[in-house]
Amino acid sequence: MKHKLTSLLFCTVALLSARVLQAADPAEGYWKIIDDETGRLRSIIAVYPFQGKLYGRLVVTFDEQERPKNTIYAPVARAEKLPDKPFMAGLDIIWNMQKEDSGKLWHKGKILDPKKAKVYSCEIHWDAQKQRLVVRGKIGPFGRNQYWIRAAEKDFPEGFVLPDTSKWVPKIPRI
Repeated sequence: MKHKLTSLLFCTVALLSARVLQAADPAEGYWKIIDDETGRLRSIIAVYPFQGKLYGRLVVTFDEQERPKNTIYAPVARAEKLPDKPFMAGLDIIWNMQKEDSGKLWHKGKILDPKKAKVYSCEIHWDAQKQRLVVRGKIGPFGRNQYWIRAAEKDFPEGFVLPDTSKWVPKIPRI
């Protein structure tokens, strides 16, 4: 009897764990942003939910040799073209993304290019076939895609502790 109860408890926990993992949206997590022109790693962004919407915060930026330049724990460089000149690391560059009824697309939000101080409409969806996040910045019907790759532990600076994004409150930059 004790063995059956243990097995039942184990199966219940396994099923609940699987449901929790499935409930997380594939867009959430840590993503590497690769420069379109140079092919170099530029930053890592945390994509996180807040009150049913999706946001994205820069957590690490890299220099031209792909060495860590800024982290949210030790910000250095600032977004010089933004009015308040906030630090790049710790800057929310995606905000107010809403899930489409189909549940496959996040849209109606904004994305910021902090180097140009330009804000664009944004759409995000998960490309399961190529295992990447497709992020589209748009002005009207025109736009371009970026392809973000899920970050692995080795992509972060040595000793970097992943922040608890569940405690974050969005900080939408002033433009």
